[in-house]
Amino acid sequence: MSNIIKPAAVLLIICIIAAGLLGYVNMITAAPIAEQEAAAKQESMTAVLPDAASFGDETEVSEGNITSVTPALDADGNEVGYAVAVTTKGFSAGLKLMYGVDTEGVITGLSVVDCSNETPGLGANAANEGFYGQFAGKSGSVAVTKDGGEIEALTGATITSRAVANAAAEAINYVTENYLEGGAN
Repeated sequence: MSNIIKPAAVLLIICIIAAGLLGYVNMITAAPIAEQEAAAKQESMTAVLPDAASFGDETEVSEGNITSVTPALDADGNEVGYAVAVTTKGFSAGLKLMYGVDTEGVITGLSVVDCSNETPGLGANAANEGFYGQFAGKSGSVAVTKDGGEIEALTGATITSRAVANAAAEAINYVTENYLEGGAN
């Protein structure tokens, strides 16, 4: 019996020490990670709404793939657009995008925040400006050319391309319905 108890006790002590160290490291790194995420989000919002002087308070959303909407403000505090954060499923889960939508319901820009789960060399190419640059100026229905739209799909990554285009249409529709047609505005 003691042949089992002594190794089990040693293993238990090792596990307790390891768990304590992991908890300590998590406590130390939580704030810097949160700061980096906030800085990345600010950078994405500035990229998709370059005319904004500042940004208002973020509103968390749990409708469809939209996760949050942040109003973009001019120097006088007037809304000039909305930064819409979207998490959708491309070929893999967790494709994070940021769209800028102006007060006319037109996309001002797209920032691919994270596409690391997409296939390298295919879906991960959504982060290339040649692809995401096509979305600026689009409004209404947004679709890839294979579906009758104007967006050229990434070669070998039609699923990711469709996901980004569908998310763009979803962002436009959400802003139009909730902020531009007398909804929350």
